[in-house]
Amino acid sequence: MQSEWLKKIINKGREKPLQAKNRVSLPVEIPYRFLGNLLFLAAIGVVSAGIVTVRDDLINKKFNNIMSDFFAYSANHGWGINDILVNGRDKTSLQDLSSVINFNRQDNILSIDLEELKENLEKLPWIEQAQIKRNFFPNTLDITIREKDVLALWQYGNKFYPVDINGNLIEAEFTPHKPILVIVGRKAPEKINSLLKITSSTPELQKRIKAAVLHSGRRWDVIFDNIEHGITVKLPEKSTKQAWEKFTKIENQYGILKRKLTFIDLRYEDKVIVGVNDSPASAVRKEK
Repeated sequence: MQSEWLKKIINKGREKPLQAKNRVSLPVEIPYRFLGNLLFLAAIGVVSAGIVTVRDDLINKKFNNIMSDFFAYSANHGWGINDILVNGRDKTSLQDLSSVINFNRQDNILSIDLEELKENLEKLPWIEQAQIKRNFFPNTLDITIREKDVLALWQYGNKFYPVDINGNLIEAEFTPHKPILVIVGRKAPEKINSLLKITSSTPELQKRIKAAVLHSGRRWDVIFDNIEHGITVKLPEKSTKQAWEKFTKIENQYGILKRKLTFIDLRYEDKVIVGVNDSPASAVRKEK
C-alpha cells in the first residue's frame, strides 16, 4: 500500500508528452504577415527619406539664399576683392589665368572657394602646383604658382611638343629661349628619363647631347654638339649602361668626339665601328 502511495507522489506532476494530434502549429499566413510588415516598413522608410531630402533641399536653398545676400551685402561694406597678385608666372598666358581667375572687385573675398580655385589652376597646361591665400585688409588674393620645367622638345612630324621632367607632354605652345634637347621617336617622351639616368654618370658629356632618336621604341641614337653635323653615337637595345661606359672610356682616352667622324656604333659587344666623313665605315678597335 505504501509503495503504491509513494509511486503516486513521485509521479505527481509528470505529464505525458502531447501527441502529435494535440500540438498547436502556427497558421500558414503568419510568415506572409511578417513579409508584408517588412514591405510596409520599407515603404515608410522610402517616403520618410524623400520627405527628409525635400526638407533638407529646401533648407539648403534657404541657407544659400541667406549666404548670397550676406556676401553681397558685406562685399559692399569692406569685404570686396581689392587686388589679385600672381607670383611665379613665366610661361602661363594671362588669357589662361583670366579664364580661371574670373573675379571682379565687387565679389566678396570670403565667398571664394580656394580649393576649387587651386584645382582649376592646376588644370592649366603649364601649372604644376598652385598655392592661394587670402590677405585681409587690403583684401588681396595671393596666388603663387610653380610651373612645369621643360625637359625636352619632342619632334613628331613637323611639329615640336614640350615634354616635362616626368616625360609627359605639355599641351601648350612653347618657344625655348636657350638650346634644349630634341627627342624623336614614337615612345621617346616616356623613355627619355631612362636614357638620361644612364648618361648622367658623365654630366660633361650629357650636356653635349643635342638630340636623341629612339628607334622602334627599343634603342637610342644620341647626337653630340650639333643636330645637323654632330657625331651620332648608336647605343644598343640591351646593356645600354655598359655601352655608355665604354663610350665614356674611349672618349676620355682618345677624344673620339674631336675626330672627323659621322657616327660611333656601340651596338656590338666586341668592337666599335665608326663612320668617317666621306668614307665607308671601318672597324677601328676590337675589344677582347
